[in-house]
Amino acid sequence: MKVVVCHTGGVGSQVVRLLLAHPQHELVGVLAHDESKVGRDVGELVGVAECGIRATDDVDELIALAPDCALWHGVVWHREVVARFLRAGINVYTGMGGFDTPLGEDSGLLEACAEGRASLASGGNIPGLISDVLPLFLSGYSGNVRRIRATQRSHVADYPSAFQLSEYLNMGATLEEAERANAADAVWVTGMAQSARLVAEGLGVSYGHTVISAKEFAPATEDLVLPGSGLEVAEGAVAGVRRTFTTTSAEGAPFLDVVNEQTVALGLGAHWRQEVDQPNWTVEIDGDPSIRCELAVGHGSDPGQDPVTALNAARAVNFIREVVAAPPGFVSVLDVPAPRGQVAG
Repeated sequence: MKVVVCHTGGVGSQVVRLLLAHPQHELVGVLAHDESKVGRDVGELVGVAECGIRATDDVDELIALAPDCALWHGVVWHREVVARFLRAGINVYTGMGGFDTPLGEDSGLLEACAEGRASLASGGNIPGLISDVLPLFLSGYSGNVRRIRATQRSHVADYPSAFQLSEYLNMGATLEEAERANAADAVWVTGMAQSARLVAEGLGVSYGHTVISAKEFAPATEDLVLPGSGLEVAEGAVAGVRRTFTTTSAEGAPFLDVVNEQTVALGLGAHWRQEVDQPNWTVEIDGDPSIRCELAVGHGSDPGQDPVTALNAARAVNFIREVVAAPPGFVSVLDVPAPRGQVAG
Protein backbone atom coordinates (compact mmCIF):
# COMPACT_ATOMS: atom_id res chain seq x y z
CA MET A 1 0.00 0.00 0.00
CA LYS A 2 1.19 3.54 -0.80
CA VAL A 3 0.82 5.74 2.27
CA VAL A 4 0.99 9.45 3.10
CA VAL A 5 1.59 10.59 6.69
CA CYS A 6 0.15 13.93 7.77
CA HIS A 7 2.42 15.66 10.29
CA THR A 8 5.47 14.49 12.22
CA GLY A 9 4.78 15.07 15.89
CA GLY A 10 5.38 12.32 18.43
CA VAL A 11 2.96 9.78 16.93
CA GLY A 12 3.47 10.84 13.32
CA SER A 13 7.24 10.48 13.58
CA GLN A 14 6.92 6.95 14.93
CA VAL A 15 4.44 6.13 12.14
CA VAL A 16 7.02 7.28 9.59
CA ARG A 17 9.73 5.14 11.19
CA LEU A 18 7.47 2.08 11.13
CA LEU A 19 6.49 2.64 7.49
CA LEU A 20 10.07 3.09 6.32
CA ALA A 21 10.81 -0.42 7.59
CA HIS A 22 7.49 -2.04 6.65
CA PRO A 23 7.58 -4.91 4.13
CA GLN A 24 4.05 -4.33 2.76
CA HIS A 25 3.55 -0.56 2.83
CA GLU A 26 5.42 2.20 1.01
CA LEU A 27 5.74 5.70 2.46
CA VAL A 28 5.40 8.08 -0.51
CA GLY A 29 4.84 11.48 1.10
CA VAL A 30 4.64 13.49 4.31
CA LEU A 31 2.60 16.61 5.06
CA ALA A 32 4.38 19.15 7.27
CA HIS A 33 2.66 21.77 9.41
CA ASP A 34 5.81 23.59 10.55
CA GLU A 35 7.39 25.70 7.76
CA SER A 36 10.85 24.81 9.07
CA LYS A 37 10.21 21.16 8.12
CA VAL A 38 9.13 21.83 4.53
CA GLY A 39 11.68 20.58 1.99
CA ARG A 40 13.71 18.58 4.51
CA ASP A 41 14.32 14.85 4.20
CA VAL A 42 11.72 12.94 6.20
CA GLY A 43 14.31 10.53 7.60
CA GLU A 44 16.19 13.45 9.09
CA LEU A 45 12.98 14.83 10.60
CA VAL A 46 12.20 11.60 12.45
CA GLY A 47 15.74 10.73 13.51
CA VAL A 48 16.68 7.96 11.05
CA ALA A 49 18.75 7.76 7.87
CA GLU A 50 17.75 9.99 4.96
CA CYS A 51 15.13 8.27 2.77
CA GLY A 52 14.83 10.56 -0.25
CA ILE A 53 11.31 11.76 0.61
CA ARG A 54 10.98 15.45 1.38
CA ALA A 55 8.24 16.90 3.56
CA THR A 56 5.78 19.25 1.88
CA ASP A 57 2.95 21.59 2.84
CA ASP A 58 1.28 21.17 -0.57
CA VAL A 59 -1.77 18.90 -0.25
CA ASP A 60 -2.24 18.75 -4.01
CA GLU A 61 1.30 17.42 -4.37
CA LEU A 62 0.45 14.57 -2.00
CA ILE A 63 -2.85 13.82 -3.73
CA ALA A 64 -0.99 13.59 -7.06
CA LEU A 65 1.04 10.71 -5.61
CA ALA A 66 -2.19 8.65 -5.61
CA PRO A 67 -1.66 7.01 -2.23
CA ASP A 68 -3.99 4.27 -1.03
CA CYS A 69 -4.23 5.77 2.44
CA ALA A 70 -3.44 8.94 4.39
CA LEU A 71 -2.75 8.76 8.13
CA TRP A 72 -3.75 11.96 9.94
CA HIS A 73 -1.73 12.77 13.08
CA GLY A 74 -1.96 16.54 13.25
CA VAL A 75 -2.13 18.52 16.47
CA VAL A 76 -5.46 19.89 15.25
CA TRP A 77 -8.20 18.57 12.98
CA HIS A 78 -8.27 20.13 9.49
CA ARG A 79 -11.58 18.80 8.26
CA GLU A 80 -11.37 20.26 4.75
CA VAL A 81 -7.90 18.80 4.12
CA VAL A 82 -9.22 15.38 5.15
CA ALA A 83 -12.22 15.88 2.86
CA ARG A 84 -9.88 16.67 -0.06
CA PHE A 85 -8.10 13.35 0.43
CA LEU A 86 -11.41 11.50 0.59
CA ARG A 87 -12.81 13.18 -2.52
CA ALA A 88 -9.64 12.15 -4.36
CA GLY A 89 -10.31 8.51 -3.49
CA ILE A 90 -7.69 8.35 -0.72
CA ASN A 91 -8.76 6.42 2.39
CA VAL A 92 -8.04 8.16 5.70
CA TYR A 93 -7.26 6.91 9.19
CA THR A 94 -7.03 9.47 11.98
CA GLY A 95 -5.66 8.91 15.46
CA MET A 96 -7.48 11.95 16.81
CA GLY A 97 -10.64 11.71 18.86
CA GLY A 98 -11.93 15.18 19.75
CA PHE A 99 -14.11 16.20 16.84
CA ASP A 100 -16.84 18.82 17.00
CA THR A 101 -19.15 16.35 15.24
CA PRO A 102 -18.80 12.57 15.43
CA LEU A 103 -17.38 11.39 12.13
CA GLY A 104 -20.31 9.11 11.42
CA GLU A 105 -22.69 12.10 11.56
CA ASP A 106 -20.62 14.56 9.50
CA SER A 107 -22.60 14.80 6.25
CA GLY A 108 -19.84 16.72 4.48
CA LEU A 109 -17.23 14.06 5.16
CA LEU A 110 -19.67 11.31 4.28
CA GLU A 111 -20.36 13.05 0.98
CA ALA A 112 -16.61 13.27 0.35
CA CYS A 113 -16.32 9.53 1.05
CA ALA A 114 -19.13 8.80 -1.41
CA GLU A 115 -17.65 11.04 -4.10
CA GLY A 116 -14.22 9.42 -3.87
CA ARG A 117 -15.47 5.96 -2.87
CA ALA A 118 -13.09 6.17 0.07
CA SER A 119 -13.25 5.10 3.73
CA LEU A 120 -12.64 7.08 6.90
CA ALA A 121 -11.71 5.49 10.23
CA SER A 122 -10.72 7.02 13.57
CA GLY A 123 -9.30 6.12 16.95
CA GLY A 124 -6.21 6.43 19.09
CA ASN A 125 -5.33 4.41 22.15
CA ILE A 126 -8.23 6.08 23.98
CA PRO A 127 -10.56 6.03 22.13
CA GLY A 128 -9.53 3.03 20.12
CA LEU A 129 -8.67 0.57 22.89
CA ILE A 130 -9.61 0.97 26.52
CA SER A 131 -12.81 2.98 26.09
CA ASP A 132 -14.34 0.94 23.28
CA VAL A 133 -12.39 -1.90 21.59
CA LEU A 134 -11.32 -3.81 24.70
CA PRO A 135 -14.68 -3.50 26.53
CA LEU A 136 -16.51 -4.68 23.41
CA PHE A 137 -14.13 -7.60 22.96
CA LEU A 138 -14.49 -8.74 26.58
CA SER A 139 -18.27 -8.30 26.52
CA GLY A 140 -18.38 -11.17 24.03
CA TYR A 141 -17.45 -13.53 26.86
CA SER A 142 -20.11 -12.40 29.35
CA GLY A 143 -23.89 -12.72 29.39
CA ASN A 144 -26.36 -10.23 30.85
CA VAL A 145 -23.85 -7.36 30.87
CA ARG A 146 -25.03 -4.87 33.46
CA ARG A 147 -22.23 -2.29 33.63
CA ILE A 148 -18.71 -1.80 32.31
CA ARG A 149 -15.92 0.13 34.03
CA ALA A 150 -12.73 0.87 32.11
CA THR A 151 -9.75 2.56 33.77
CA GLN A 152 -6.68 4.07 32.16
CA ARG A 153 -3.74 5.02 34.40
CA SER A 154 -0.93 6.43 32.27
CA HIS A 155 2.38 7.91 33.36
CA VAL A 156 3.12 10.45 30.61
CA ALA A 157 6.29 12.19 31.80
CA ASP A 158 8.02 11.08 28.58
CA TYR A 159 5.22 12.22 26.26
CA PRO A 160 6.82 14.41 23.55
CA SER A 161 4.19 17.17 23.16
CA ALA A 162 4.23 19.99 25.70
CA PHE A 163 1.20 21.51 23.95
CA GLN A 164 -0.98 18.45 24.41
CA LEU A 165 0.16 17.92 28.02
CA SER A 166 -0.70 21.49 28.98
CA GLU A 167 -3.72 22.08 26.70
CA TYR A 168 -5.60 18.81 27.21
CA LEU A 169 -4.27 17.53 30.55
CA ASN A 170 -3.67 20.87 32.34
CA MET A 171 -0.17 19.75 33.36
CA GLY A 172 1.79 22.63 34.87
CA ALA A 173 -1.31 24.76 35.51
CA THR A 174 -2.24 25.92 38.98
CA LEU A 175 -5.05 23.96 40.60
CA GLU A 176 -7.30 27.02 40.27
CA GLU A 177 -6.53 27.36 36.54
CA ALA A 178 -7.16 23.67 35.97
CA GLU A 179 -10.55 23.79 37.68
CA ARG A 180 -11.60 26.59 35.32
CA ALA A 181 -10.27 24.89 32.16
CA ASN A 182 -13.63 23.72 30.84
CA ALA A 183 -12.49 23.82 27.20
CA ALA A 184 -10.34 20.75 27.76
CA ASP A 185 -13.28 19.01 29.44
CA ALA A 186 -15.44 19.61 26.38
CA VAL A 187 -12.82 18.08 24.07
CA TRP A 188 -12.55 15.01 26.28
CA VAL A 189 -16.31 14.55 26.53
CA THR A 190 -16.66 14.76 22.75
CA GLY A 191 -14.05 12.05 22.23
CA MET A 192 -15.40 9.83 24.99
CA ALA A 193 -18.95 10.19 23.69
CA GLN A 194 -17.80 8.79 20.35
CA SER A 195 -16.39 5.75 22.12
CA ALA A 196 -19.52 5.42 24.23
CA ARG A 197 -21.75 5.52 21.14
CA LEU A 198 -19.63 2.74 19.64
CA VAL A 199 -20.00 0.62 22.80
CA ALA A 200 -23.73 1.33 22.96
CA GLU A 201 -24.20 0.26 19.35
CA GLY A 202 -22.13 -2.87 19.92
CA LEU A 203 -24.14 -3.81 23.01
CA GLY A 204 -27.50 -2.97 21.45
CA VAL A 205 -28.15 -0.10 23.88
CA SER A 206 -29.89 3.15 22.92
CA TYR A 207 -27.31 5.88 23.65
CA GLY A 208 -28.33 8.63 26.06
CA HIS A 209 -25.49 10.97 27.01
CA THR A 210 -21.92 11.08 28.36
CA VAL A 211 -20.85 13.41 31.18
CA ILE A 212 -17.86 13.98 33.43
CA SER A 213 -19.13 12.54 36.71
CA ALA A 214 -15.91 13.25 38.66
CA LYS A 215 -12.69 15.25 38.18
CA GLU A 216 -9.63 15.26 40.45
CA PHE A 217 -6.19 16.87 40.34
CA ALA A 218 -2.95 15.99 42.14
CA PRO A 219 -0.23 18.60 42.72
CA ALA A 220 3.48 18.08 42.10
CA THR A 221 5.50 17.53 45.26
CA GLU A 222 8.61 19.16 43.73
CA ASP A 223 9.64 21.23 40.72
CA LEU A 224 9.76 19.11 37.54
CA VAL A 225 11.08 19.45 34.00
CA LEU A 226 9.50 16.70 31.94
CA PRO A 227 12.11 14.73 29.96
CA GLY A 228 9.96 14.09 26.90
CA SER A 229 8.70 17.61 26.22
CA GLY A 230 10.69 20.01 28.40
CA LEU A 231 7.47 21.22 30.03
CA GLU A 232 8.07 22.80 33.44
CA VAL A 233 5.77 21.79 36.28
CA ALA A 234 6.29 23.78 39.46
CA GLU A 235 5.80 22.35 42.93
CA GLY A 236 2.08 22.61 43.74
CA ALA A 237 1.05 22.77 40.07
CA VAL A 238 -0.98 20.04 38.38
CA ALA A 239 1.01 16.82 37.95
CA GLY A 240 -1.93 14.44 37.80
CA VAL A 241 -5.49 14.61 36.48
CA ARG A 242 -8.27 12.02 36.70
CA ARG A 243 -11.59 12.34 34.91
CA THR A 244 -14.46 9.85 35.17
CA PHE A 245 -16.88 9.73 32.24
CA THR A 246 -20.27 8.10 32.80
CA THR A 247 -22.58 7.15 29.94
CA THR A 248 -26.28 6.38 30.28
CA SER A 249 -28.78 4.74 28.00
CA ALA A 250 -31.62 6.74 26.45
CA GLU A 251 -33.71 5.53 29.41
CA GLY A 252 -31.22 7.08 31.86
CA ALA A 253 -29.56 3.90 33.15
CA PRO A 254 -25.73 4.14 33.45
CA PHE A 255 -23.95 1.30 31.64
CA LEU A 256 -20.38 2.56 31.02
CA ASP A 257 -17.81 4.33 33.20
CA VAL A 258 -14.41 5.32 31.80
CA VAL A 259 -11.80 6.57 34.26
CA ASN A 260 -8.88 8.41 32.67
CA GLU A 261 -5.90 9.14 34.92
CA GLN A 262 -2.78 10.85 33.56
CA THR A 263 0.28 11.67 35.66
CA VAL A 264 3.72 13.16 35.04
CA ALA A 265 5.04 12.13 38.48
CA LEU A 266 4.66 8.99 40.58
CA GLY A 267 3.42 8.70 44.15
CA LEU A 268 1.20 11.78 44.07
CA GLY A 269 -1.12 10.23 46.64
CA ALA A 270 -2.45 6.95 47.99
CA HIS A 271 -4.89 6.47 45.11
CA TRP A 272 -2.62 7.64 42.31
CA ARG A 273 -0.12 5.68 40.22
CA GLN A 274 2.83 4.59 42.36
CA GLU A 275 5.13 2.61 40.04
CA VAL A 276 6.14 2.90 36.38
CA ASP A 277 5.43 -0.78 35.71
CA GLN A 278 1.85 -0.80 37.06
CA PRO A 279 -0.73 -2.01 34.51
CA ASN A 280 -1.92 0.86 32.34
CA TRP A 281 -5.47 -0.35 31.74
CA THR A 282 -8.16 -2.30 33.57
CA VAL A 283 -11.57 -3.32 32.26
CA GLU A 284 -14.22 -4.72 34.61
CA ILE A 285 -17.49 -6.16 33.36
CA ASP A 286 -20.39 -6.76 35.71
CA GLY A 287 -22.17 -9.65 34.01
CA ASP A 288 -22.53 -13.43 33.95
CA PRO A 289 -19.72 -14.13 34.45
CA SER A 290 -18.10 -10.93 35.68
CA ILE A 291 -14.73 -10.28 34.07
CA ARG A 292 -11.65 -8.27 35.10
CA CYS A 293 -8.79 -7.75 32.65
CA GLU A 294 -5.53 -5.85 33.21
CA LEU A 295 -3.35 -4.70 30.33
CA ALA A 296 0.12 -3.17 30.57
CA VAL A 297 2.25 -1.42 27.95
CA GLY A 298 6.03 -1.18 28.18
CA HIS A 299 9.05 -0.09 26.21
CA GLY A 300 9.97 -1.99 23.06
CA SER A 301 13.37 -2.19 21.38
CA ASP A 302 13.86 1.58 21.80
CA PRO A 303 13.88 2.43 25.53
CA GLY A 304 13.62 6.13 24.67
CA GLN A 305 10.31 5.70 22.83
CA ASP A 306 7.19 6.63 24.78
CA PRO A 307 5.13 3.38 24.91
CA VAL A 308 1.73 5.06 24.49
CA THR A 309 3.00 7.04 21.50
CA ALA A 310 4.33 3.79 20.03
CA LEU A 311 0.97 2.07 20.66
CA ASN A 312 -0.94 4.80 18.81
CA ALA A 313 1.51 4.69 15.90
CA ALA A 314 1.41 0.89 15.61
CA ARG A 315 -2.39 0.87 15.57
CA ALA A 316 -2.43 3.42 12.75
CA VAL A 317 -0.02 1.42 10.60
CA ASN A 318 -1.79 -1.87 11.37
CA PHE A 319 -5.15 -0.32 10.42
CA ILE A 320 -4.06 0.61 6.88
CA ARG A 321 -5.13 -2.63 5.24
CA GLU A 322 -8.48 -2.57 7.06
CA VAL A 323 -9.45 0.97 6.07
CA VAL A 324 -8.31 0.43 2.46
CA ALA A 325 -10.37 -2.77 2.17
CA ALA A 326 -13.44 -1.27 3.88
CA PRO A 327 -16.52 -0.08 1.98
CA PRO A 328 -16.83 3.69 1.36
CA GLY A 329 -17.93 5.82 4.29
CA PHE A 330 -17.15 6.00 8.00
CA VAL A 331 -16.01 2.67 9.41
CA SER A 332 -15.19 1.43 12.90
CA VAL A 333 -14.21 -1.84 14.56
CA LEU A 334 -17.90 -2.76 14.42
CA ASP A 335 -17.57 -2.79 10.63
CA VAL A 336 -14.08 -4.21 10.05
CA PRO A 337 -11.78 -6.63 11.89
CA ALA A 338 -9.60 -5.23 14.65
CA PRO A 339 -6.09 -4.35 13.42
CA ARG A 340 -3.44 -7.09 13.47
CA GLY A 341 0.30 -6.67 13.90
CA GLN A 342 3.20 -7.52 11.62
CA VAL A 343 5.80 -10.10 12.68
CA ALA A 344 9.29 -8.57 12.64
CA GLY A 345 11.45 -9.83 9.80
